[in-house]
Amino acid sequence: MNQTFIRPEPEVVDALAKRYQDAKEALAQKKAEFESIEQEAVAMVTEHGIVPPYAEKSRRLTGKLAELTVTRGDTLTINDERVETLREALDANGHGAFFPKLFTLRSKYEVVEGAESALKSESLPKRLAEKVLNLWGRCISVKAKKPSLKVVLADPAKPAKKAKNGVPTDRSSSVGFQKGGAQ
Repeated sequence: MNQTFIRPEPEVVDALAKRYQDAKEALAQKKAEFESIEQEAVAMVTEHGIVPPYAEKSRRLTGKLAELTVTRGDTLTINDERVETLREALDANGHGAFFPKLFTLRSKYEVVEGAESALKSESLPKRLAEKVLNLWGRCISVKAKKPSLKVVLADPAKPAKKAKNGVPTDRSSSVGFQKGGAQ
């Protein structure tokens, strides 16, 4: 198979480069505009939104056709080396059985559900309890995530959705409205 390729004319290359550059600049402008609108929406929902049932890290604000929800989350990072130091300290003081109440080893350590309450309720000797609490605090770090924004636009041709309790989901029914910033 003998194919011959025709090299594009310099004008064609220039036109493609110009379209590329224009699109890149337009994309940057639209991205900046999007980020500005997103920040405005997050601020509005944070200030005026209500906390939905069973979603204490979220705030929701509804319009006639739109529902905006801002959810804030945290990332928990566990320092495996410090977890080992804590385990060794408990073992050395004859309280190794307390360690599984704080961490479990999967491919890496994970905080056990109820670890914080175990730290408060366990009757360790005072000096050891202080050391364990100090070491446990060094084992983990909590980092705030960027808030996520979910926008749902309703189709104006469809009837509005009712909440499970039968109350319409608009701003006029903001029972439990909490004035102020995010929690």
